[in-house]
Amino acid sequence: MGINRSNHFRPKILRRYLGALSIYLLLIFTLGGCSHTRPYYRKDIATAPRSVDVSADQLRARLLLIGDAGSPREGEPVLQTLAEWVNMYPQKTMAVFLGDNIYPDGIPGVKDPAGQEEAKARISAQVNTVKGTAARALFIPGNHDWARGHPDGFRILKRQEDFVNILLPGTDNFLPRDGCPGPVALDWEGVRIIVLDTQWWLHRLDRFENPCALNDSTAVLAELTRLLESAGDREVVVVGHHPLASRGPHGGFFTWKDHLFPLTNLSNAAWLPLPVIGSLYPIGRRYWFKTRQDIFSQTYGDMINRLNRTFSARKPLIYAAGHDHSLQVMEGASMAEYTLVSGAGSEAKATEVGHKKETLFAHQHPGFMVVDFLNDGRVLLQVAEPGANQTLLAHWLR
Repeated sequence: MGINRSNHFRPKILRRYLGALSIYLLLIFTLGGCSHTRPYYRKDIATAPRSVDVSADQLRARLLLIGDAGSPREGEPVLQTLAEWVNMYPQKTMAVFLGDNIYPDGIPGVKDPAGQEEAKARISAQVNTVKGTAARALFIPGNHDWARGHPDGFRILKRQEDFVNILLPGTDNFLPRDGCPGPVALDWEGVRIIVLDTQWWLHRLDRFENPCALNDSTAVLAELTRLLESAGDREVVVVGHHPLASRGPHGGFFTWKDHLFPLTNLSNAAWLPLPVIGSLYPIGRRYWFKTRQDIFSQTYGDMINRLNRTFSARKPLIYAAGHDHSLQVMEGASMAEYTLVSGAGSEAKATEVGHKKETLFAHQHPGFMVVDFLNDGRVLLQVAEPGANQTLLAHWLR
């Protein structure tokens, strides 16, 4: 009787397949993980109060930090909640819009009247949260406001700057001006706010049609050093669109779902398993076809390293950014004392987020952050989300 070789090899093939599958699953759960669709709190603050009432007599200044709000829905819940916070103490409030104010590519030209009208409606919805109140607004640029590296990015950016300054009084509503890198300092109620255009560092094509006073990175960092050292006893908050640390997609975080069911990124109903194939994009994005918009790219990493070295001489209290569409509070993740990612300004665009050892709080949910500077010198950080009866985090920074 002959030996059935196919039956003899079948168990070996099955064992090899199961072994390879086990290694693959271990790899994706190591590289990926689960997103924090429920709020994550570091263990040492898990039982701390979630909300603190601040009275008008206690409050010296309030910053509202919101990013990536450039694709609002009709009656956008995040902007409605922001407007409620603006109207609590408007004379003591500044709303800072942390870039990507108009998706997908800023304000187009007159050859696209429908696109121009839609883009202006998107930025107007954000402006209207502050317009007509005693509060201030500050818009800073992100990569989408520069048209994602388009050769016409400078002119598209200028259209947004000019439009914002038409809608709001004064000329400090959109900074830095004229597509320049900054830094620009605003001294306000005992707080020094330093504004950077981080997309200036990452923009691939020609950035300028008009020369800037600071036109190379060495000069930019020298001025940043001067502004930090001359802050005196003011608390310093640095704002830019790109974070110095993140556990979102721009920081290399992808969930197991991205690896096994990649088509769900296109449609919530597309639960078609594509193991191995699904891993090509997240792994390739990190190690092979890197984009300048991701932290682990050489250009972005160089910007982070140089800013951190500059901050080390006089640490700012906060570095706040958007870019990743989530809410993250980190302590010690950069040379700022606290690194904030507040890029969840549009309900439709919240993206996955994990946590690092430095993470105090993380949530995949639309919302924004509130920083209160009190008359007694204390500084309170809170996280506000639409639909919540109270803030989700109340953490004393000072």
